[in-house]
Amino acid sequence: MRPIANTILTGALILLLGSALACALAIPQADNSPLVATRSGTSTEDTTYILPIWEGALASHDPAKDLAVLEDMKQLLGVGGSKTKLGWSFSSWALSRDIQDATQDYNFNPTNLKYMLDLAVKAGLPILVHMNNGRWADCCTPNSDGGWGDLLLDFIASKPDTTMLDSTGASQFGHNYGSNYFTLSRLNDAYRNYKKRNTEDSARVIAEWAKANPSLFAGVSLSSETIYPKQNVDHNPLATAEWKMWLRNTDIYGPGGEYFGAGRVPAFDDINEFNTATGQSFASWDSVIPPAQVVPGDVFAEEWERWRIQMIINHVSDETLWIASAGIDRNLIFGHATPRVDDYTYADSIETATAANGAGGVTYYGWNPADFGKVNNPLRGVGKNNWGVFELNPLTTNSAVSYNNLLNLYNDGVKIICPNSWEGDSVVKDQYAIFGSPQWGDTFGNNIKQFLLDHGNNPRDLQPTSWNPGNKVYDLYDHFDVATKSGIDNHLEPAGTVGNVVRKSILSHVEGVLTYSIKLPDVSSGERLNFWTSVGIKDGAGIGGEVQFQVTINGKGLFGPNFHLNPNYWLWKRWVPIMVDVTDWAGQTISLTLHTTGNTRYGWTIWGSPAIYLATGGTGTAVGASNNLALGASVSTSSEAGTAWRSPFVTDGSGSAWSSVSHPTAEATEWVVIDLGSSKNIGKVVAFPREDLSTSSGTGFPTAFEIQSSDSVEGPWNTLLSVNDYPHPRAGDGQVLTFPSTAARFVRIYATVLSGVGSEATYRFQLAEVEIYS
Repeated sequence: MRPIANTILTGALILLLGSALACALAIPQADNSPLVATRSGTSTEDTTYILPIWEGALASHDPAKDLAVLEDMKQLLGVGGSKTKLGWSFSSWALSRDIQDATQDYNFNPTNLKYMLDLAVKAGLPILVHMNNGRWADCCTPNSDGGWGDLLLDFIASKPDTTMLDSTGASQFGHNYGSNYFTLSRLNDAYRNYKKRNTEDSARVIAEWAKANPSLFAGVSLSSETIYPKQNVDHNPLATAEWKMWLRNTDIYGPGGEYFGAGRVPAFDDINEFNTATGQSFASWDSVIPPAQVVPGDVFAEEWERWRIQMIINHVSDETLWIASAGIDRNLIFGHATPRVDDYTYADSIETATAANGAGGVTYYGWNPADFGKVNNPLRGVGKNNWGVFELNPLTTNSAVSYNNLLNLYNDGVKIICPNSWEGDSVVKDQYAIFGSPQWGDTFGNNIKQFLLDHGNNPRDLQPTSWNPGNKVYDLYDHFDVATKSGIDNHLEPAGTVGNVVRKSILSHVEGVLTYSIKLPDVSSGERLNFWTSVGIKDGAGIGGEVQFQVTINGKGLFGPNFHLNPNYWLWKRWVPIMVDVTDWAGQTISLTLHTTGNTRYGWTIWGSPAIYLATGGTGTAVGASNNLALGASVSTSSEAGTAWRSPFVTDGSGSAWSSVSHPTAEATEWVVIDLGSSKNIGKVVAFPREDLSTSSGTGFPTAFEIQSSDSVEGPWNTLLSVNDYPHPRAGDGQVLTFPSTAARFVRIYATVLSGVGSEATYRFQLAEVEIYS
């Protein structure tokens, strides 16, 4: 949860605190039936949960006393209403407090978890469980009783090459205060085997309880704040060895490896190629060692930084896999990251905050609510339509700031807020206490109470998925000619590429300003307007400096103070999608401005498909699903792997996947053709990789392909976009590909370089779904 002592993060008034998170998928081979899971939506889409963190309950307690604490919480805060509900959150400590002894090989002991789940039923309170089995695994807080054991953690740490090391070889592992730093390498079997087993066992208990008590289950969050302690970590030899496998697509990332199809794209074929790309002179792969420090803008250091971020993404994805495979819906598995405090020190890039094919989540301490937009809106763009804040405390006596922490998150579409912490049973309270904080008094508690009173019966605003924000009402690309422009270079890129992902784009070199006058439509009850774009650095740019993106409406910034890209985005180019609710301006004529600032050297800043959308839909549904032109359309494919992987799955909305037959080499041709029934105007294809795999296991998504259109199934085919060296996507993560609007009846995805599938040795083309939009 959070430490007794403050841990101030460099350059920010934010405290590193911990809770938990988890998410998952399963990895069947291509000749097995795929696991089916929905990509978006829950049965409680219109509900917001306020779930204070209380870690004080324990099975050895008198249940009446623990229930009295929860009743006191209900009395002091109120229970909200039918749409914004008070509940409670707590941790499952499956590597420390809640384990058997060494004679039982430290197996998970469910006694405390079952006791707390039973308390939730007796109290009638919804709950979320923080799967706290990461660096905060033995964390202790003053309102927590029973203590945390270090037996298993110390046992793991005693094994060779299990803990994070800095560049001097010093171990970063310690006790308490978020110091359980084990290397995140997938080669760290001693750590991963225990964490996987005990996480799955605890998740099974939760899943069984949730099945019996669905109205009380809000979800789980992953291990709290998976980060590195400083820039010169992790130099564990397993982390370095896996890095070299990933760079070359060999061993566990090569044919037959568990993560085949999830290595670097493009891979380095030999050491000379690597040396040329990074400015090094290593004699062989065996002699490659990471840089001692991450120096922003240094090509070699940035390649290493890419791997540091990738290891966190991999670990988050694997933890998700373990939890989901135990029976918890991935839509109810939330990330739990620091809010992009320092990409280089902690490697907490925005991509690390979202569970694999699940939901996103962060922690906020001492934040100005006006700054939330630089994290909340990318979370909405990167993840699904659900996200949460799993530790929140404004740390202020300013009542307006405290209330607006809750209100701004609510207006941004948050699903779950976990105020930290409830200390009603503590004799001595610390600064995080919701009531009775020595520094902040009752400010936060009083404002939670007021918020629940104000919003208890207000349904959560409709949240579209990021890949389908609704029906397009204004396309900034299409109206580029009427925009007022200034700056070095502003022009259209019909096939703008960032990291080899193609989107019709507007290139606006740093210091560029584009202003549009837009008449927004009125909205009816339940409808929402959202601005969607993606930002990045255009392919071909050399190493530049940090830049900031901002969108304003009538002078108000939509991205908080701004959204920044550091030099790593020049080496490892990738789009960052961002979605912002702009319903407050419905019916108005607005002045909307795109603006970039920062270092102009290689300042090839690019806006991917910026547009405003109108979303409609109902509770528990995927918003705007009716605008998917491909839904239910007939499909033909070049081949099928069998009855479990049939062509119709590509457009039936089920989540089941189609697979081609296997090929001995990646250079093979496979295709999918979708018949829209008649000629339609199209401008976006969203291709979903297999979604039954973990985030970073190979999904069979091609690395070279074209999207083509035709008026006849026989052709000729027009190329709408073409890509090479397409990066391996996360499982189930819709790949948004846009192009200038065109009319077509038939749409073909024509793959010429295929990808691997986890644990197979051959290559396939696989898709869970294809959606097509105007």
